Amino acid sequence: MGISETLKKYSKAGNNKVFVHSFEIPLGKMIAGADDDFLYFVIFEDSKNIENTFEMIAAKLNCSFLEEKNKLLNQFENEVKDYFEGKLKKFTVPIKTFGSQFQKEVWDKLLEIPFGSTHTYGSLAKIMGRPVTHSRAVGAACGANTHLLVIPCHRLVASNSNGGFSCGLNRKEWLLKHEKKFA
Repeated sequence: MGISETLKKYSKAGNNKVFVHSFEIPLGKMIAGADDDFLYFVIFEDSKNIENTFEMIAAKLNCSFLEEKNKLLNQFENEVKDYFEGKLKKFTVPIKTFGSQFQKEVWDKLLEIPFGSTHTYGSLAKIMGRPVTHSRAVGAACGANTHLLVIPCHRLVASNSNGGFSCGLNRKEWLLKHEKKFA
């Protein structure tokens, strides 16, 4: 299903509007959605979670989706360009997340991991005051992250490998190398 069909399928009749824009980055086509206040998602076009993301955002916001850019999406696109040029280390576009309290706690901690560095799933669990055995739950929260790049789940690795990444391990490895290059 193409993006236009997906937008139509999940749009609600409410008064809220979420603008959706697709753009190319070195890793493929990204899709971002925002209203005038918040960026709600950043996902890859080939993400296995794309339909779930649109369905969840539509339900939470009772919104319709418009395939066009607004001011916030312009800001985000400029920040992404700067990120890939090595000029931006932390995104400033305002975001809104939807998830459990634990997921939000993980995402907040991910925002604290500096550009160019990594933590293991277990070390992040410990930073959160939880046992290392929560590392799988931390990984699951990463898999539910709908703000790729902005919430840098790619900076979490397994203790003996790069771990997983919902949009492909090759992309995760590319992002880690990119950040090391500009750190």
